[in-house]
Amino acid sequence: MARRRLVLLLLIIAAAGAAAFGIRRDAPKAYCFYGIGWTGVPYLPGTAAAIYIGNTNSCIAGYHSPPDTATSYRFCIPSWVAFTANATTLCGQPGVDHAAAISGFKRLIGLQPGDPHAKRVAQIAPYKLGEKIGRCSIQVQLDDGAKCRVEDFLPEDVAGILIAHLKSTAEAHLGHRIDNAVVTVPGHFNGNQRQEVSSGSTEYGGFRYVSVVDEQVAAAAAHGLHEDRGDGKVILVFHLGGRTAHATKFVIRDGTPSLIALRHDPFLGGDDFTARVVDHMADLIRDKHGGRDVRADAAALRRLTAECERAKKALSYEQETVVTMRLDDDDDLFSEPLTRSKLEELIGDLVGRAVDLVESCDASGGDVVGVDEILLVGGSTRIPMVRDLVKDYFHGKEASNEKGVEPDEAVIRGALLLSHPHQARYLDPCYDYWHSR
Repeated sequence: MARRRLVLLLLIIAAAGAAAFGIRRDAPKAYCFYGIGWTGVPYLPGTAAAIYIGNTNSCIAGYHSPPDTATSYRFCIPSWVAFTANATTLCGQPGVDHAAAISGFKRLIGLQPGDPHAKRVAQIAPYKLGEKIGRCSIQVQLDDGAKCRVEDFLPEDVAGILIAHLKSTAEAHLGHRIDNAVVTVPGHFNGNQRQEVSSGSTEYGGFRYVSVVDEQVAAAAAHGLHEDRGDGKVILVFHLGGRTAHATKFVIRDGTPSLIALRHDPFLGGDDFTARVVDHMADLIRDKHGGRDVRADAAALRRLTAECERAKKALSYEQETVVTMRLDDDDDLFSEPLTRSKLEELIGDLVGRAVDLVESCDASGGDVVGVDEILLVGGSTRIPMVRDLVKDYFHGKEASNEKGVEPDEAVIRGALLLSHPHQARYLDPCYDYWHSR
């Protein structure tokens, strides 16, 4: 009996140590036979949810229960978690302006304090980093009026808290419990980071079964490329979000994704574009309003940032917009036109860095030459300059434009599709074993 338990333990470890990218389809037969590999797939409609934790926004989506299984729901919130003095948490918009608010935690999941990425986050984050059980933690100062204390939270725990909030929102909508989840992670996450996300989803979300899928694979699924029409095609996903940029080249054969090349920059995204506009407008305010420095006024800077974010997005569809902001209570109004060409001047070098990831990824394909499908994912890929540079690199080849799939919705839409029982073969590592018997 002891020997059998040891064998089973080794099988579990072997399965957990699978290649990070993609879904394991060659799990040991004993792993499947003894039921270790059974993940609860296929999920029944209404019992499962797809979850995407982004650096800017996070979403949950799922299908309704019978008989309404053809329709789905989706809820999205800002990726912010705040901790109050009485140990309660505020997730989404209520947590954005709280003094003890945390965002950008996704970049820290599973990292050790000495990791170069963790050190870079420590330089730019509004919170301090610490160490907890050998991993990077986020230090939160809690003040209940009587005393002030500092607590350390692991980033995967913060993600778990956000997942639990999304789950409760979906359950309130459905009127019943959700037992299973398909949770997306970036393609560069290693096995330990994926396990941290899975464990956090189980611990905080209370899910019975959790399947982890790459964001890039989910995006491909949203475009239908995980099925026969995409079989054997070389896919390049360029994901430019709010805080990070990724270029991933892979192929899906018989439902199994295989990584060819991957490049990512964890410190480049739409927030950096917005920051360039904010700096430009702050300089104009200083020059035109008696040397006023909005950077020294936290409330004014937040208002300016929100207005510059709006203007940046508007210029994806218009040639010119106006940045307008009330500076104080004395009706002192700042109003300045912003053209698309000026925006491109401000962010051109950053966009160039992002597109360099595409070029480097494509050039690192080894024997795999060329790309069959280009997918643009993330809200920042709506910027015309981004799309044009990618198109120019691929000699005029257009990115795939599946009807109804918006760049910032592709990942959650694909994860939603993969949560359906008809897609079980793409999530269950033992699917081939059970269906070949």
